[in-house]
Amino acid sequence: MIGEQFQQLKEYLQQFKHQDAEIQRRADGSYLITIKGFDLPDGWNPKKVDILFVAPPGYPAAKPDCFWVSPAIRLANAAIPHAANEGTPLPYDMVPGRPLTWFSWHLQTWDPNRDRLEQFYRVILLRLDPPR
Repeated sequence: MIGEQFQQLKEYLQQFKHQDAEIQRRADGSYLITIKGFDLPDGWNPKKVDILFVAPPGYPAAKPDCFWVSPAIRLANAAIPHAANEGTPLPYDMVPGRPLTWFSWHLQTWDPNRDRLEQFYRVILLRLDPPR
């Protein structure tokens, strides 16, 4: 199921220039999804990041929660974004010392029979535009 949903996410990303995605199965049974080369809207610094989120063990019954961006980002005024920090590591990160910003961003509802990785990615996009 995760493979099919990941393919759907990649198809969705094809409409955006310079975006690709990778999936990596991790030791705990989760999957790390990385959206490569995302162009942030005005108001962020830097302008291009990778977006990372986790499909937890038990997905899709267990819903995704929170996300990270790399490199670490700030608002244009150099402030840390609302509901974010640079001190929360990506669990089981295989890239030691990777600069990250963690966003405490949670779904209000999740239906494992209907919702997909693409929907969670769209929720992330809502958080990143506009910056705050």
